[in-house]
Amino acid sequence: MKGSVVATAMLALAVLATPGLGAARTDRVQVDVSKLRGTQSETTIAVDPSNPSVLLAGSNNHRNRQVAAFSSTDGGASWTGADPPTPPTSLAAGDPVVAIDRAGRQYFGYIALFQASSRSFRSGLFVPSRAGAGAPWSLPARPVENVAGGFDDKPALAVDDSAASPHADRLYIAWSRITASAGTAFGTIYLAHSDDAGATWSTPAMVSDRRGPLDSYPSIDVARDGTVYVAFWDWAGRGVYLDASHDGGDTFGRDVLVDPIHGRSGCSPSGVSIPAQPANCVRPNPIVSVDNSAGPFAGRVYVTYGDTGARRRKEQDVFAAAFDPALRLLFRRHQLTRPDGAVRSDQFWPASAVDPSTGIVWACFYDTRGDRRLRRAWYSCTRSRDGGVSWAAPVRAATAASNERARGADSVHGSLKREYGDYEGLAVTAGIAHPVWTDTRRLRTLREEVYTTTLSDASFPR
Repeated sequence: MKGSVVATAMLALAVLATPGLGAARTDRVQVDVSKLRGTQSETTIAVDPSNPSVLLAGSNNHRNRQVAAFSSTDGGASWTGADPPTPPTSLAAGDPVVAIDRAGRQYFGYIALFQASSRSFRSGLFVPSRAGAGAPWSLPARPVENVAGGFDDKPALAVDDSAASPHADRLYIAWSRITASAGTAFGTIYLAHSDDAGATWSTPAMVSDRRGPLDSYPSIDVARDGTVYVAFWDWAGRGVYLDASHDGGDTFGRDVLVDPIHGRSGCSPSGVSIPAQPANCVRPNPIVSVDNSAGPFAGRVYVTYGDTGARRRKEQDVFAAAFDPALRLLFRRHQLTRPDGAVRSDQFWPASAVDPSTGIVWACFYDTRGDRRLRRAWYSCTRSRDGGVSWAAPVRAATAASNERARGADSVHGSLKREYGDYEGLAVTAGIAHPVWTDTRRLRTLREEVYTTTLSDASFPR
């Protein structure tokens, strides 16, 4: 979902040539984005494809059971908050996702919860937008989706920002529609698109091939030619899948298996319990990203995901797979970190993106290496310069460890602990990576906060 290669390259050169700007964006200073009392989780971030200094981030704000938005106009050095509107009758909002189009318009997607009856709830998908950082948010009169008898969960958001695409500037949202029949839950991935900045949406198209058994955690990216790629996880089928649309999201082909998920049981309905997040189990969280650069791997489609290692099922690792544009498998299950011999460690909640100016693939995740008890985790990042085949030794985006088992962590949920949440965020452009993550270093004052930093290729030892 990247813009023209020439324009992006010119932006990268402009950033590096601007006195002081390049240095300010790559100094690896960690910034508290949220500065809010109460627990923040499930972070998300997007960068303006036409102005790499403009960023939009979001999180769950558990203090008021809503979502929070934050914007930066100086490449992530400073942030201001202006929360998006939610429906007045909604009880709560969550699962935030963000995107920015070529004109600088900012989008903030989320699910809102409503009381359906005395014993049940329903959800709706909403995508308010604004003209740019500092402009007022507007909430469309109609939701993307609001189906009786179902629950919409885990949305993903993307914009086609390629001038060469037949669907340039189209906005896409994908989600899991969960329904129940005879006591069994079914989840199906759907996608809708908008050509009027989210005011109206197309009839949802079914992405996953069948209704259920329980497909969730979709992610979206768009190639320069307008091809839409969606990755998702089949909970019951225990696999990560990938699909593509060649008509702007109206129809999708057959699901392609990315990799079976080995995992292990013990979580409900599925997932893996690890020492760093024992209550709210970690899951694969597949992220799809397309190389829209002019580099040697242009068009390559990547999927990163978490799973227990095939050799040692006791630890959680992060892997990458790659496909050509026609979804022919190039490789799968390339581990992003090197095993530490007999030393056990966990890497979890991966986020990934491809830099459209260089083709470098970035991935970030929590990493417990450095704590023998595997309870503390440092948010860390790595990158690949050879099309995902090999990966640099990870560098710590967070120099302070997070510990969701510490006293006071996530206490607002009582017995329903969310810990880190279900995902973190990453945006990359013009040679700069902007990870965002849930951080516990300020538990005694503000509780969990949203943190960010800036990384570049120079952040890795030569």
